[in-house]
Amino acid sequence: MSEIPVKWTAAGLTPAGNALQAALLGTGDGLTFTRAVAADAEGVERLDLTLQSPCTVDGPKCRVPVLLTNAGVETGFTMTELRFYVRRVTDGAPTGEEVLYAIVTDETGDPIPTAAQSPGFMIDWAFVFQYGNAGSVTVTLDPVGLVSIGMVGQPNGVAGLDDNGAVPVAQGGTGATSAQDAVVALGALFAIAAAAAYDPEGSYAVGDYCTHGGKLHKCNTDIPDGEAWNAEHWAETTVAAELARKVDKTPPQEHEISFRSGWSNAAKSTYYKTQEGSCVVNCAVYGTGVASYNSIATLPAGFRPNATVCRAAHAFKGGIRGIAEAQIAANGDVSIYSPIEFDYVSFGATFQAQN
Repeated sequence: MSEIPVKWTAAGLTPAGNALQAALLGTGDGLTFTRAVAADAEGVERLDLTLQSPCTVDGPKCRVPVLLTNAGVETGFTMTELRFYVRRVTDGAPTGEEVLYAIVTDETGDPIPTAAQSPGFMIDWAFVFQYGNAGSVTVTLDPVGLVSIGMVGQPNGVAGLDDNGAVPVAQGGTGATSAQDAVVALGALFAIAAAAAYDPEGSYAVGDYCTHGGKLHKCNTDIPDGEAWNAEHWAETTVAAELARKVDKTPPQEHEISFRSGWSNAAKSTYYKTQEGSCVVNCAVYGTGVASYNSIATLPAGFRPNATVCRAAHAFKGGIRGIAEAQIAANGDVSIYSPIEFDYVSFGATFQAQN
């Protein structure tokens, strides 16, 4: 197996960085990293990077995590320099001017594509700065996060790639094979993994996530005004299971609503189930509606809520418009309650399909 080159190893303080270090000796002052910038081979600064938290200090050693994303990049370039800027800290507060402190270089660099070419492109590094008043300073790296080829595909090691060149969902990956798919999957992963503990005073929509009892849950019933924990309104799940649904590229199968006698399509009226298990209903129908209860259709099993779902509907007759209510019951019955007679009604509804 050929050697894999290690990149971004040529690093050093700038003259301004050295001068600042000398000025700090014996003062008790320190420094703070203010920003990191990507530059090209011409020395032109092209992109600001993100200094991530935590920037940890362990005695004379400081670890600085950095993240590069191509969000907003309209012209691609090859990054050959990574520049770190700092300011002096006196009595806990930054003072003085910002200084170009250190530069890390790589001869071949890394190509940075435009946001349009590769949405969601990112690289992260963790640079370690070790300080000492000596002619030679030894830097000891924390092995956490370091990866060797021998660890790939091994238990407790690093996931390999599947035949499509993607990290399988079962191994913690997104399963995505294109940049755009990866953005969707990663966005879903971040939203799921960041789920907060259940808030009894908070509001939740179908499809929202929370944690309760140390487990991840997904909302299956709208909770607009907050409530004490109700297990019937939540489905226990896992990050892997949710991510597998997010990256399922099979489009949902759309079905036309079969109306009862006396009712007919005003436009294409449909229902379908998403990969997340939500049923989406869109309905526009003609008929003779009375100013009361009107039963217009029944959804089949598998596309029904576990309790009656109510949504606003628009009813019309002779230029008169009224706000009606569409109800979808747990047995699938679709009904319209209207304060006026009508000959046209439309509504849309989304709910967790559990029956």
